[in-house]
Amino acid sequence: MYDTLFSPASIGRLTIPNRVVMTAMGTNLAKAGGGVSADLIAFYEARARGGTGLIISGITRIDDGPGIGEASQMSAISAADAQELQRLVDVIHKYETRFFVQLQHPGATASPFVTGTQAVGPSPIPGAGGGASVRELTTDECTELASKFVRGALIAQLAGADGVELHGAHGYLINEFLSPAMNHRTDRYGGSFENRVRFLLEIIAGIRADCGPDFPISVRINVEEVLPGGIDHDQAQKIAQAAETAGADAIDVSCFTAGCIEPGSYQQGWKRYMARLIKDVVSIPVIAVANVKEPQVAEDLLRAGDCDFVGVARAHLADPLWSLKSRTGHETEICPCIGCLACFGEIAKPLRIKCAVNPLCGREQEFSVLDRNGDGRTVAVIGGGPAGIQAALVLAERGFTPVLFEEQDELGGALTIAEKGRHKELISTYIDYLRDQVHKAGITVHLGSAPSVAEIEALEPCGVFIACGAQPWRPPIPGATDSHVHTAEDVLLGRAEPTGQVAVIGTGMTGLEAAEILIERGCTITLVEMLNDLGPGMLPMVVNDVMGRVNLGKPRILTGHRLEAIADDTIRLTRLADESTETVPADYVVLAAGVRPRSDVAERYRSLPNLRIIGDAARSGRILEATQDGYAKASVFEPLTDHNSQRSEA
Repeated sequence: MYDTLFSPASIGRLTIPNRVVMTAMGTNLAKAGGGVSADLIAFYEARARGGTGLIISGITRIDDGPGIGEASQMSAISAADAQELQRLVDVIHKYETRFFVQLQHPGATASPFVTGTQAVGPSPIPGAGGGASVRELTTDECTELASKFVRGALIAQLAGADGVELHGAHGYLINEFLSPAMNHRTDRYGGSFENRVRFLLEIIAGIRADCGPDFPISVRINVEEVLPGGIDHDQAQKIAQAAETAGADAIDVSCFTAGCIEPGSYQQGWKRYMARLIKDVVSIPVIAVANVKEPQVAEDLLRAGDCDFVGVARAHLADPLWSLKSRTGHETEICPCIGCLACFGEIAKPLRIKCAVNPLCGREQEFSVLDRNGDGRTVAVIGGGPAGIQAALVLAERGFTPVLFEEQDELGGALTIAEKGRHKELISTYIDYLRDQVHKAGITVHLGSAPSVAEIEALEPCGVFIACGAQPWRPPIPGATDSHVHTAEDVLLGRAEPTGQVAVIGTGMTGLEAAEILIERGCTITLVEMLNDLGPGMLPMVVNDVMGRVNLGKPRILTGHRLEAIADDTIRLTRLADESTETVPADYVVLAAGVRPRSDVAERYRSLPNLRIIGDAARSGRILEATQDGYAKASVFEPLTDHNSQRSEA
């Protein structure tokens, strides 16, 4: 069905079994000193087992100190690193998957919090994060760092890696040399195009000299940069051509713009034109990174001639069997990436990689063996949202007989609210996937059912999972329960249709999505946020994405304000900076002040034995926390041996 996607192709003299490339992603799973951990091996092995043609590692440092890019990343600095990398390479090669080590230096983007030292760069210009001071490299230091990239490639080759990728994009060191916006040098490494590209070309030449003509080199570059005076299309083409002439075997096309890491609203394949710009001017293979989540999109890119290989990155976090399921006609069984960027958020903290829809991501070793001791015993699961469904699926896999109750007429829980926002089709796909998994597992489901304690006791369960979720919070202030006051959930579900001037209290995701819908209906919006920034707890790229649409309605934005009271046609606010008060017109008020666990529902079942309270029913969180909690609690669940004893665990 996807004949082109799963046909072999070559990079240099290396044959790749198919054209699916799991492009580089940070994981923070390596050892703190740069070694390869068992968790990292298990992570990559799962994707190799899934049939990926080529895996490109996460950023691998070629220097310590200011060269550290992540708290826990691989390194290619010393001979000992070759032994560490060899352990990983050998595992990946069991599955015929090819493996490139991506060599990187963070340059000005390095975080002093992680490195413990000042960042360095070709020029003293703060990196993408801004703020931190940057020391300009001397000419000799530039030459020395180029040689360290070469040494890193030699170490990767010694370890048995099939090739290397030089990370020349995303504002990192090589990119900083290439970009006129970040390179203001006046020596041999700056100024003219020939000087700015010199650092990269010296690295390529050095690798060719030390590793020989048959060791593949891929170069990741930006085709566009958001920076004023940065790399444009013409310069990107010239960089790709120069890299090819110097001996590069492939170009991995990316960008350094607002869409560098896309939220779920971005269309699949949207960056294909970037790959085509490079494909048109080089004869070596081009890898396209284009927000690809579905195999048909990947196939279309290849057949159109936009690229030679397709990067499928975050989709492999959501489902490590993406390639195998696509190749064998089971693409409808792929667990979909929903574009929530929880993965990126965890790495940025900096913590270990996690995925909202795949609780095993980054924890493959921890959950490699499930105790299948269910023996058909019944477990009641009350609540059919992501936490309850995940728990039921794990319990079924362990041999228990889960019985799932959902008080609504369909499974999905809070997901059925989340999908009502604009551009949330991926959430709908995920809901369909979960429902299909429940059906295939043969789990008994009771919809429109809020069972009584007696009904649960009649099942004689060996345990009960409470996943009843959370409910919107109404602040205890005058007017909060008036008829013209609604929740963001009411707006998203169509239960309320405010008109005129509307005050939206709270700017989390549900608040901003409700505001977007109201603006489309012609409402005049005032956004009120108690903190100083919009979208508390949300990633900047997600906030910017939704606000790009909300701002079309020219809302009034009041951050640092607390809601004090609601009247018939106004609200009273306190400005926290000076405790002054302000009255704002509001025909309607939409509350998006967060949610609270449905403790009253959970309390109803407290008398039941062997109780587990999971997901939002225990503590409010995101999809990530719900699925992680459901999987983890179900994976270690043990029936009581003494049926006369009772206990509850949250």
